[in-house]
Amino acid sequence: MIQKLSNKRLHLVVLIIVSAIGFGLGIYFGVAPSPKEDVSMQDLVPIDVEVEFPFQVKKNSTLFDTLLQLGFTGQDVHQLVQASKPHQNLNRILPTTRFALVDQNQDGKPEGLKFRFSAIDYLELTRTSTGAWVATPIQEKVETRMITFQGSVKSSLWESALEAQMDPALIVELTEIFAWQVDFNREVRQNDTWRLSVEQQVVKGHPAGWGRILAAEYMNDGRQYVGILFRHNGKDYGYFAPDGSSLRRMFLKSPMRFGRVSSRFSRNRFHPILKVGRPHLGVDYAAPVGTPIRTVGDGVVSFAGWSGGGGRVLKIRHNTTYETAYKHMSGFGPGIRVGARVSQGQIVGYVGSSGLSTGPHLHFEFYRNGSFVDPMSQKFPSSDPVPKELLPVFTGHVPVAVQTLPVGNSEATTGEREPSKN
Repeated sequence: MIQKLSNKRLHLVVLIIVSAIGFGLGIYFGVAPSPKEDVSMQDLVPIDVEVEFPFQVKKNSTLFDTLLQLGFTGQDVHQLVQASKPHQNLNRILPTTRFALVDQNQDGKPEGLKFRFSAIDYLELTRTSTGAWVATPIQEKVETRMITFQGSVKSSLWESALEAQMDPALIVELTEIFAWQVDFNREVRQNDTWRLSVEQQVVKGHPAGWGRILAAEYMNDGRQYVGILFRHNGKDYGYFAPDGSSLRRMFLKSPMRFGRVSSRFSRNRFHPILKVGRPHLGVDYAAPVGTPIRTVGDGVVSFAGWSGGGGRVLKIRHNTTYETAYKHMSGFGPGIRVGARVSQGQIVGYVGSSGLSTGPHLHFEFYRNGSFVDPMSQKFPSSDPVPKELLPVFTGHVPVAVQTLPVGNSEATTGEREPSKN
């Protein structure tokens, strides 16, 4: 059951495809077919947006020209744009925004428009009997239901989501939950299994997006990782292990969500360009040019610029002990400059091949007390656990959350639970 994704999620999914096809990843996991008798999932039919909202501004055109071609006058367009301003600036409408004609008069001329900005947010414009235009924002009522998915490692990450009839963006969310426990670039093994329960938003019987993953499990080479979302009194505290310890660590296991480890840390490696043996004091991740690079921890930018064979280099000081470096980048992320503060997981740059490089990749270095260390061998303390005063509440929530997970991992299944209304 593939959902239409937001721009942000779609970008992440495209990166998965490009990485998987272009670089092979070396990550092989998939899923067994879903049961065909699962009627509950088939009840949710995605809305055919192109049918219900057949119009959009064409490339190299404007809303003004588009509406003129549909029978509106120049005065109509000016008035409806003005009427919409308290709610939406139609002069800056995205070409991807679709709309429909609401009504027509006896002469066949349109009397109204309805713009679709999301599955939930719409704007309807109607002409009154006096000829004036009135804009009415519409926010659809959203139901939230819980859906479950599971799969086992067979072929590829992308395929595992598709075979489970799951939005691949949820796999991205799953890897984010366990980003501190599993390096999904190199530690995934065949026959690993995963399962999760997630909130699904539904509008008028049509899927409209996803909420949060409520509970998740990843079995990695026999090691079990469980993440429980803890909410209390309207506050989201994040994901924790069943004992209340945080899944977050001081540093992420990888500076990239997906990519292939093409060269490991070594004190003596044959250099592919210089043709001599020399230390390789970092880890190389091969990925397409432009793939986002994220900082593995909070810190302050100590260097951002060109540095000889390293090309475009970024260095981040995390505290008095640890520092990281990101080399051969094609460019820096928004706001990245010396002195800028960055947060764990923030996009700080993009994969490139600047400097002394044989192809697009990220060279990632890790320093402890000024000395190079192998980032793949480091172990770091967890972030804060569930607050002590709330631990009894969380402990009581754990068995309820775990019970939302689908039973068994031998096959990929999907299921639906009773909806709740927002």
